[in-house]
Amino acid sequence: MSKIRGDLNPPKYRESRGLWFATLDLGRGPDGKRRKVEVSSKTRAGCIQKRMARMKEIEDGTYTPGVKPTVGEWADHWCDEIASERVGPRTLANYRSYVRKHIAPHVGARRLDALSVDDVRALHRGMRESGVSDRTVQAVHNTLSKALKDAVREGVIAQNPCDRMDRPRARMQERGSYSRAEVRAILTTAEGDGPGEYSRWLAALTLGSRQAELLAVEWPRLDLDAGTVDVSWQVQQLPWRHGHGCACGPELSPRQCRHREPDAPSWYELRPAYKGTWFTRPKTAAGVRVLPLPGPLVDALRVWRDVAPTTSLGLVWPDNRGLPRLGREDREAWTDLCRRAGVRQLTLHSARHTMVSLLLDDGVDPEVIRQIAGHSTILSTRGYMHVSPDRARDALARLAG
Repeated sequence: MSKIRGDLNPPKYRESRGLWFATLDLGRGPDGKRRKVEVSSKTRAGCIQKRMARMKEIEDGTYTPGVKPTVGEWADHWCDEIASERVGPRTLANYRSYVRKHIAPHVGARRLDALSVDDVRALHRGMRESGVSDRTVQAVHNTLSKALKDAVREGVIAQNPCDRMDRPRARMQERGSYSRAEVRAILTTAEGDGPGEYSRWLAALTLGSRQAELLAVEWPRLDLDAGTVDVSWQVQQLPWRHGHGCACGPELSPRQCRHREPDAPSWYELRPAYKGTWFTRPKTAAGVRVLPLPGPLVDALRVWRDVAPTTSLGLVWPDNRGLPRLGREDREAWTDLCRRAGVRQLTLHSARHTMVSLLLDDGVDPEVIRQIAGHSTILSTRGYMHVSPDRARDALARLAG
């Protein structure tokens, strides 16, 4: 690198601007042109301080010439060009929502390289004052930190202010699971709703698969003779984007575009289901799996198969039109079932926790449970494990004896 000759150029005051200016002479670049960097401040001392800081950036290799984007501009660029090729459509939609609702209104106008720890704390404070939950504050912070980490990686800024502060804490949400008695009450009630509903909730409580995985199960992926089910697809509603090269104006939303397409990266594997609903692959390779079916579920599915209406999509548990059952409708049916069964009102996701906990109670190896649940790591599985009071009491009795 050419010698920096900033110390040979003392600050000069420009009355027309009311500022002190200093120039760093970086010598000639590869194109033969002289390269200069200018800094300014309201005071001579401040100008000298800025010049020294800029010289250090140049010497450390952390200075990037050109006008720095604002936080909002970088966040939009990050969503469109970086995160869009890294994550699935639903996650990307969350990122865009966090940027639009929280990051842009609070710190979007701040220049990216001027964003400070205090600015990020002000973002947290402003969100909390507007009534946003601690969990959302944490999610927005994580999104901003990821965007800034990529800005550092690409040389746009020198450091990520989120790395110099603690991540905001969020109150842990209680993730309960049902007891064996409650499971029996739920299934007894579901049995009176017919073979379709009974097999749906029996699958939720015994397979522990994700809601989107079970709603995507097609009859050809069920082998009742072998007693297995392929849960390697999910059914999801994906956001739209304008089709490549479309002539839509800014007044038309992506949903109105004649050439619209799902807002998903090129590597994202999906199949059309119905309108904005698609069959998609799980988030991780661990989610692609074939599960054994317990005997009672095989029997229930045989009964359901004999009376189930034929649908064009071949779904095992469709809605009454033969189309993919919406997650909201499915959750509402679960809530109603639990109310009629007289059990605690836990979320549908608690059925997944219940399966993991009951297998743990039965002494099943955690690694086997991990593979059944489709978790990428055993740490994820441990968050689903709830030791029953009886098992804990027996363990403590053995310890005392």
